[in-house]
Amino acid sequence: DLPGVARLTGDAVAETVRWRLDPDARLEVRVERGWTAFTLLATPDVWVRSWAVLEDVLFRVPLTSAPIEAARAALLAGFTFEQGAPVREFQRELYATLAGRVSAWSHDPRGEPGALRKVDPAVVESFRARAYQLRTATAAVVGPVNEGEARSAVAPVGTSPLPERAVGDDMAWDDGKRILLEREVTNAWIGAFFPAPADLPRTRLDFLAHEVREALHPSPPDPGLFSADVRIEDTPGGPVLVVEAAVMPEGAPAWERRILAAVKSLEREPDVGFFGYHRRRFRNAMLLREGQPELAALRMALDLQREGRVRPLQDEVWEIGPRAQADAADELGEPRVLVMGPELARGAGSGQR
Repeated sequence: DLPGVARLTGDAVAETVRWRLDPDARLEVRVERGWTAFTLLATPDVWVRSWAVLEDVLFRVPLTSAPIEAARAALLAGFTFEQGAPVREFQRELYATLAGRVSAWSHDPRGEPGALRKVDPAVVESFRARAYQLRTATAAVVGPVNEGEARSAVAPVGTSPLPERAVGDDMAWDDGKRILLEREVTNAWIGAFFPAPADLPRTRLDFLAHEVREALHPSPPDPGLFSADVRIEDTPGGPVLVVEAAVMPEGAPAWERRILAAVKSLEREPDVGFFGYHRRRFRNAMLLREGQPELAALRMALDLQREGRVRPLQDEVWEIGPRAQADAADELGEPRVLVMGPELARGAGSGQR
């Protein structure tokens, strides 16, 4: 409800911590629509005292104006070359399609330049005091430490149980639609969004995203494809499989069909041998990602927020069989498709504008 304040707060906290950190430690901050994550990377001999600095600034020390102004200046500088950029319009429409235009979640976490300039430092400090609570935070420690050491260092975190979420089979929406945005731009953007039941196991959903990603990155690369991203967005209405692609304008219709077909094909139960190969590739991709401690820690902390537990990834991967994965794909709801580009054909589909 306060556009840009969450991002400004996260960056101001990071600025404050960096001024106090040991040279052998560094801090990264990531502010998303539903959460803020601070990732501390430190050598084994300084991580405990570095964590103490971070914890102190996060939860106890009021923010002062200097780090807030430094964070504000950096954020505003990031907008300098974005005014009127087509990709930013596409992103606004993408998140409005996912959650609705009136939802605060759909707004850019960075806010807008005009609003950012007017944010009073007292508002930032008030947000920090209200939103940054030890009792509802989650933390994960990855590195050469034992569980006792880790628990001792982060003991104050998560002392109260997180609010229980009502998890059913509801989805973010029931109706699919196709939205066309004709713009005189040099390439086309496609967004395809597939709602998933809230109770669909997350690892199966991650596997579906992996399979779609594999299908959309042919070898050799397709010259008509500039980029393709597949991810899971946790919208206010539930998880959504998001496929986002930038393509040559003349290739947009074919790529739209290709994306929809790639997801639809997952509903067919694959050959056992073929499935085993793909499952191993998925497992290997996860192990490669989890080999980066900062990414492993972030995943674990988000697991705790979302499910109240850390997923045993390898066990869950091996438990998935061909039929179970096909059933997971079949549970996806009707897609919404957003296409932005020049001279778009106004053919089939509903909800066009």
